[in-house]
Order: sequence, then structure tokens, then C-alpha cells
Amino acid sequence: MPTTLVLGYDGSDCAKKALARTIDLTGAISDASVVVVYAFEFSIGYVPMGMTDSPLMMSAEFDDHAQLVRGYGESQVKSAAEKLTAVGVKVEKVVAEGRPVDVLLDTAKAHDAAMIVVGSHGEGAVSAAFLGSTALKLLHHSKLPVLVVPRHDKD
Repeated sequence: MPTTLVLGYDGSDCAKKALARTIDLTGAISDASVVVVYAFEFSIGYVPMGMTDSPLMMSAEFDDHAQLVRGYGESQVKSAAEKLTAVGVKVEKVVAEGRPVDVLLDTAKAHDAAMIVVGSHGEGAVSAAFLGSTALKLLHHSKLPVLVVPRHDKD
């Protein structure tokens, strides 16, 4: 049975560093496989008057936006997967709607993963000052080891 790593990947600079570290790790594990995960979530909030003509139009606009975000996620995951396969790593791709921490934990459980790898900060709406919210939540809730790759290289 292969040793599976789950990589949270959103295309950010930190995610690219996490990908590089994942490639390093898989080089030391002969039977490694990686599940590259991009997760996204939406919250429907206040829509100012005049922004949409009807709830049906708002629904269509939301669906279009969701499709754009999903497409972006698929392109990011594909890019990461290509780099992993180029070094001989077996890869699976996951793009899912949901809270990123939940999607990562559920994916890790479903694949009986050995570890979750993420960057310290992602492309969220607001980047946390010290540690990204997904990385922090993973550290608090994961039963698996979590490798959080820092934003900056050590000087």
C-alpha cells in the first residue's frame, strides 16, 4: 500500500513552496503517492439593491462565479500534478467545494493518508498576520501529522 500525502494547493507562493517540499518528501519515500487538493467555499451575503434584477439572475451569476472558481482550481491542481508526475510520483487530483480544512481532513481520511502538507498562508480573502487560518485549523483538528511549510525561506 503506497504512502499517501495530501497536498493542499491553491497556486499561492506558499503553496508552491509546499509543493516543492512534497516533491522532496516523495523522493525519500519509494512508494509515495500524492493527492493534490484545491478547496473553495462561498458564502452568500448581502447583495446591494440594483446589483441583480431577480433572484434567478443572482443564482445564474453565482453559478457562473462558482464555475470560474472551480475552473481556476482545476488549472492549479493540474499544474501541481504535472510537476509531481514529472518526478515519477503517482498523483490524484481533487477539486471540491467546502471549507478547505474540512475538505483536506476528509480527503486525508478517505485516502488513509500519512500526512497533510500545506503552506503557512494561502490565497484567502484576508491573509492572517502570523499563520493562515486553514493551516492553523489543521494543526488543531488533524489526527494526522501536518507539515506547514513557511512563507519565507530561512535566512
